[in-house]
Amino acid sequence: MQLVTKIVAGYLVIVGLAVFLNLIATPLYHDGGPDYPVWKILNWFMAVAVLIILVVGSLRKRILDSAGEDGASTLDHVRGSFVFYGGVVLAMLFFWEWFWTLNPDSETSDGAVTSHLVYFPLVDSLLTVLAFIVGKRMWRAGDGSQN
Repeated sequence: MQLVTKIVAGYLVIVGLAVFLNLIATPLYHDGGPDYPVWKILNWFMAVAVLIILVVGSLRKRILDSAGEDGASTLDHVRGSFVFYGGVVLAMLFFWEWFWTLNPDSETSDGAVTSHLVYFPLVDSLLTVLAFIVGKRMWRAGDGSQN
């Protein structure tokens, strides 16, 4: 089980790093057209990472909540809540944006296309932070250490 945990943790960190680097590099290589071929591929890996973050965040929050006030520190509760609620927001924004890009004929106006340029960098930034946090925690859990 520790091997699986480390593989999933590594996956999250690699996806987070790829999103981080591609977000920064996109303005350097993008031709200005409406298509983003690298993102089209990366979005599939991001979708899996978002689901992993959501599941791990939910499980962690459930464990912390069941431990009660005496079982975990306030800092642990804050960290767990940040990952859980951040994961919920990330999932909502990512899948909303991604489904729009999978169905481009559903765009209602030019303003909707512009909104993708605003929301996706926010989604990418949140995914990077949460992927690193959850990946680090899972890697340490695979070693048998805490947090």
